[in-house]
Amino acid sequence: MIMENLREKLKEISEKNGATLFGVANLLPYKEYINEIYGNSLLHLDKAVSIGIQYPKDVVNQLLEGPTHTYLYYYKILNAKLDDIALQVAIALEGAGYRSFPVPASQRVTDDRLAGIFSHRMAAHLAGLGWIGKNSSLITREYGPRLRLVTILTDAPLETDEPFEGDLCGECTKCVLACPSGAVVGNQFREDDPLEKRFIGQLCDVHLSRVRNTFGKRICGKCLASCPYGK
Repeated sequence: MIMENLREKLKEISEKNGATLFGVANLLPYKEYINEIYGNSLLHLDKAVSIGIQYPKDVVNQLLEGPTHTYLYYYKILNAKLDDIALQVAIALEGAGYRSFPVPASQRVTDDRLAGIFSHRMAAHLAGLGWIGKNSSLITREYGPRLRLVTILTDAPLETDEPFEGDLCGECTKCVLACPSGAVVGNQFREDDPLEKRFIGQLCDVHLSRVRNTFGKRICGKCLASCPYGK
């Protein structure tokens, strides 16, 4: 199958099933980083298909007042929808003769329950969908951080997009001020910086555990709801 046609087929599958964002990242220049952070088990897959679906804005904006069951409900719905799209894209890639690995939309594999087997945000950034903000989330001009992402790793020689250029957060510190745990430090994203330079995961984890004790689930999202992009 001609690669241009395969890419269009994957995009069509995604959009027909509700995706609002689609891009393809070239992971080859970042293999050393990927190996250091995620290990070498997936290094043979040098492309990442990145897919996103936006949240209804007001569902996220309500989080400024505290956790809501509505946000939790749609969190589950969007993750399931993204996983279904990822599975269809992976099957289409394998049907065309290529290897694929759909990374679940929400799967935590580290002890702090804050990291998955591959970064959806990194894949989306490298696929040109947006930039990594001070809140460590992917931010787009249209939706801000009010979206969910999924990634399909593959060895298909798909045409790739250019990584998003620049950081549009500027001097804004709304997410820093909104974070109840102090986990959002306020530094802009730099590829060579460790995550702790921008985001202290342990502080977020402690806060989410407190929320679970009162609300029943680990939900916050104030750093998403406070972002002026997409609001």
